[in-house]
Amino acid sequence: PAQNHLLELKVAAFRALSYDDTWALFGKGRHPDFRALLLDKLSPHLSSRAFQFWLDNASAFTAGGGLYETGGTRLAVKLTKWLVWVFGLRAQVARLCAAGTLKEQAEIWQKTLRPVVLNKSLSFFVVANEQFLWRALGVPPNQRDMISGDAAAVKGGVSSKEAMWNYVVDTLDPVAKHSLLSTDNYFYRLCLAGSYSKSCHPSYLSEDAHATLAAPGAFDGLRIHTDEFVEVLARIKPETVTVAVIMDHMDWFPRDGTEATKEIRAVNCAMKLGGRVLLRSAGLTPWYIAKFEAQGFVCKRVAARLPGTCIDRVNMYASTWICTKTESVPPPRAASGSIDSLEELKL
Repeated sequence: PAQNHLLELKVAAFRALSYDDTWALFGKGRHPDFRALLLDKLSPHLSSRAFQFWLDNASAFTAGGGLYETGGTRLAVKLTKWLVWVFGLRAQVARLCAAGTLKEQAEIWQKTLRPVVLNKSLSFFVVANEQFLWRALGVPPNQRDMISGDAAAVKGGVSSKEAMWNYVVDTLDPVAKHSLLSTDNYFYRLCLAGSYSKSCHPSYLSEDAHATLAAPGAFDGLRIHTDEFVEVLARIKPETVTVAVIMDHMDWFPRDGTEATKEIRAVNCAMKLGGRVLLRSAGLTPWYIAKFEAQGFVCKRVAARLPGTCIDRVNMYASTWICTKTESVPPPRAASGSIDSLEELKL
């Protein structure tokens, strides 16, 4: 629910705060008066649970690291900051974030930061650690196994640690050559600098976007659900959804379980014919694509991150897929004793 509480806070900020306050909260990740803003301006626009969450965690915006050193990824961010400090690379990080050309950026990365960040011994000790992968990077064992499986298919006999190191190399090296941290790649700039800049930030943090999103009714179509995805889909009118973005969470499912099939059938039931599912995966050809195809979808891989290539600014996923519904399948069977229609409801 923490991510939804953050979404609620952003919506509340657009409804109640000036651009400068919104920028301080989500551009810098710090605001010395956050508690006062929460009590006096934001609270009427928050659910009771979101309000209580931020009241309990007001220090996220006032502590030294700010908002972007909270949550699970704080471990990875703090490790990076510690390495930068230990190896005396603060000036080089500042240069990297301010580089004016891709050539300059790639040179700084290659000569000063890469030998530390992509140190093989460090990677084997930290990044390939199962607990670190899950708690800091959000990579559970099932997803790690997909990465190892792809590596073994290409090279054979590759250890899990070697596979993870190669995956990180294939993620980061191309980014330095294709996307400027000074003006375009706010994802990695945030990880290194701990904040966005006025020249490099998500589009929702621009002044023009604030004017648009602060207008009355801007979020009237937004519905926030804190529940299992299948449960949310079951509450949606059948065959009405046109686009679903599900990212990489199906990588987490066990191959021998029923979770993937159950979810795909629920998506099919909620989606119109011709509706599309966008998903990303740590695998080049994730195992559950075949399950989509068996449940009324035609699937097309629209991006594949091969060694040396950069498919987007983060470059963290091995593949991107669009699955188009071409056939309706029977909805998931209701649990025994459940009520499937209003006609069955007896008062």
